[in-house]
Amino acid sequence: MTGAAVLAVAGILCRLIGVVIRIPLANIVGNYGMGIYQMVFPLYALLLIISSAGVPVAISKMVAKEGNTGESRKILLNAVVLLGFIGLVVSALFVIFSYQIAAFQGNKNVGIIYIAIAPSVFLVCVISAIRGYFQGLQNMVPTGLSQVLEQIIKLVFALSLALWLVHYSIIWAVFGAILAVTISEIVALIFLIILYLFSNKKYLNVQVKKLLDFKLMLNILKQSIPITLMSAIFPLILVLDSMFVIKMLGGGKTATQLFGIQSGAVHTMINLPAVLAIALATAVVPAVSALIKAKKTAELRKKMALSVAIIVVLSMFFTTIYMIFPRQILDLLYHKAFLEAPEQLNLAVKLMRIESALIFLMGISAVFTAMLQGADKAKLPLIALGIGGLVKILFQFGRLGDLGIMAVSIGNVLCFAIAAGLNTYFALRNF
Repeated sequence: MTGAAVLAVAGILCRLIGVVIRIPLANIVGNYGMGIYQMVFPLYALLLIISSAGVPVAISKMVAKEGNTGESRKILLNAVVLLGFIGLVVSALFVIFSYQIAAFQGNKNVGIIYIAIAPSVFLVCVISAIRGYFQGLQNMVPTGLSQVLEQIIKLVFALSLALWLVHYSIIWAVFGAILAVTISEIVALIFLIILYLFSNKKYLNVQVKKLLDFKLMLNILKQSIPITLMSAIFPLILVLDSMFVIKMLGGGKTATQLFGIQSGAVHTMINLPAVLAIALATAVVPAVSALIKAKKTAELRKKMALSVAIIVVLSMFFTTIYMIFPRQILDLLYHKAFLEAPEQLNLAVKLMRIESALIFLMGISAVFTAMLQGADKAKLPLIALGIGGLVKILFQFGRLGDLGIMAVSIGNVLCFAIAAGLNTYFALRNF
């Protein structure tokens, strides 16, 4: 719970800063600019997850089982080499095919924005390996501090560059906001390296033989693949949304605005309280793994029950707030963006009421997923989210014609309702 609390505080600060970035950014570039912004991020997030999402969890599990030993440091080194190579390849491909991707999405000018964010894939890959190492030692402070620093740098550069470049065009303003992501990752990586080098000697003064071990790298990959696949499902769906929803809504500026409202204004606010579940889930994985190895079944079940109780109470509170006060929240935060289009605010209110259920469903799903991953049952939440994602796709693309952009929000709720239900069932059967 201490680790979860550290990550929760850091996560809340990061999400608040993220909202602080997006709200003035939406007022600078408008709903059209936010639509462009959201066109880039789904594919970037997907490539990021494929490159690095599963490995930090695998590292934290492996380090938690080894404890503070030379083997843990060896795991970190091999993970950095492995992830660094993968990240470098993905970043290079991102740059090479940036304009082709943008053209496929229907706006070739967005290609320059993909180039701005491409180096971030490599940087985040290395960052995630270092964070996974500290998390495995159940030291969440480096992760929390680096995340907050990353967001502060992003805030300063995103708004400064957007304000400067908006005089040239909306595209260039969004380019500046995206370039801030790469700058923030550079600073975060430097910070983590310094923190590692100057941390307590118990993390450093261990002798390790045969540093590079390809068998160990393969083991890291083997453990991370199910987690990576599960983590990639929903971002993959969001990529499909970014590529097809605008076209299916008729294309053009209006369709881009609708997509920007749903994925930018509304979904950003829905993701804000989800940080509590993410923090708890991150702390749960190494704790469950260590308790299972120590065969402390009673303590394991007690901590699991406490985790579920906390996430139920917190998520229900925020779900209720979002269902009752969506208009007040959106009008307060995005007043300028909706000032000349009250009908868009009315639509955003409907979308937020629909997606507010996601706060509870995503929280339950995240906590049970973490428990199953810590117990080496990562395939089960993969199955759960895969089924939920399939239902979302079938419903969404079948009803976009008559429900419009609301089909996307309803599809999101269906996806996580199924995932949360199945993950609960799997957890009850396995613990």
